[in-house]
Amino acid sequence: IYTLTMYEEAKIAVDPVIFSIKDGELKVLLHQREKDPFDKRYELPGGLLRPEEKPEKRLNQKLKNMVGKQEIYFTQFNVFTDPDRDPRDRTISIGYIALVNKEEIENEENWFDDRDLPEMAFDHREIISEAQKYLKENLNTVIVKQFMPKLFPLNDLQEAYEVIEQKSYDNRNFRRKMTEKNLVDKTDKKERNVSHRPAALYKFNE
Repeated sequence: IYTLTMYEEAKIAVDPVIFSIKDGELKVLLHQREKDPFDKRYELPGGLLRPEEKPEKRLNQKLKNMVGKQEIYFTQFNVFTDPDRDPRDRTISIGYIALVNKEEIENEENWFDDRDLPEMAFDHREIISEAQKYLKENLNTVIVKQFMPKLFPLNDLQEAYEVIEQKSYDNRNFRRKMTEKNLVDKTDKKERNVSHRPAALYKFNE
């Protein structure tokens, strides 16, 4: 026999998968737990919602505190409902992806290569895997723009696409595709303080 109290016992959490691209790798921001269950394992920097909290408002504040930027792109990509995902209580997690430009990262200590994750708590490895899949299947200029500075060489933009899609592009074909589709505009500026021939800088076509 099920009682009303039993139905009210489920908790709701937000778990953001915060991605950045650095040195040709997709990076994920993690946090090391300091209590049971899964003491010393790593987890996504989320948390439980209080009864009065809206998920987006709580997530926006948490991202602002962690990354130090006022506006961070994030979007919901899945909900995780396995009854056994948390050994303590029935907990439903709302999964988000959040995207950060590498130039906005001040402390790189807790950023991990997505292909070399440490031992994870709960089902957070699965959540990261689902977030990677979502990022790859929904890649567009709105998403890739979050990883790029205002001005960039096309080689850096190509690298971002290749990292996310896990494939290689022919350099000439990629450049032609970007310009023919009018996705980027060439500026009159060039790279500075580089050891190779400075490349022209581009910007996204608004």
